[in-house]
Amino acid sequence: MSYCSKQFSFLNFIALLLALHQSHAEITESFNMSAVSGSDIGSTGARAGADSKGWMSTWQTVVGTARFSNDDLSIDSLSSNGGSIQLRGEKKAKSIGRAVVMRQIDATYSGDVYGQFRFNSGSPHNDSVIGVLFSAPSQEPPTPKTAMFAICPKRWGSNYGMIGAGQKVAKVDTGTACEAFQNYLVLWKLENLPVPGKRKKIQLKMWVLNEAQASHFKVANFSENSLLEASSGSETEQVSQFTSVTIPNSKRTIARGMVVSLFNFSTPQLYFDEVNISTAGF
Repeated sequence: MSYCSKQFSFLNFIALLLALHQSHAEITESFNMSAVSGSDIGSTGARAGADSKGWMSTWQTVVGTARFSNDDLSIDSLSSNGGSIQLRGEKKAKSIGRAVVMRQIDATYSGDVYGQFRFNSGSPHNDSVIGVLFSAPSQEPPTPKTAMFAICPKRWGSNYGMIGAGQKVAKVDTGTACEAFQNYLVLWKLENLPVPGKRKKIQLKMWVLNEAQASHFKVANFSENSLLEASSGSETEQVSQFTSVTIPNSKRTIARGMVVSLFNFSTPQLYFDEVNISTAGF
């Protein structure tokens, strides 16, 4: 066998390994922990949900207060395994700071990646920020500006959200702002991600749905076409928020060892639940 043939076979073998690894690269966290409600995240029984998979570490609190809660962010017609995580921003003299928990993922992605999470916020302020961030493990604590990707249904200085990758940000300016003490489902899609070290034109999309909207679009299994055809608003057949951004020649991707952070800034009380990442769809 020639050198070129050997090299070709080796590259095909590596590509096959990556494809096999990604084909099973589903990451889930339902926060159905065995700890007593109110236990600090990181304590016995409050390090990971019983059904969580696809992670290479347990949840760690970076700043603020994070506790396990028996309160489940249930939405009609959507499966849920009980439990959630509560984040309280650090108290300061005249303000409320950040609360961040993080966990490393055990998968590398390329192509199209889909994700979702649920949240419920109590009395967010104008400067509150709510989001899920992807970042390198060296960035502690991460912020929406420093993250590789930031999916935020509520951004600073606005009642609406944003999705971004560093300085490339798409802000929501129409639709319906998220209300306090209500459960919401956030769907996101990262399109055409490159393999690590390569470049591609990528696109980021985010939808925010209230409970009635989530149940409505579940009937069509959250078909992307049906979501894209929907206008923004508070009606059942609408989506509360939508935005997208295209980034040409980007090296940004999601790789094994990266950190997923649940981020809360200036929100007295915030719950997260049902964090899922998949290549198969929503």
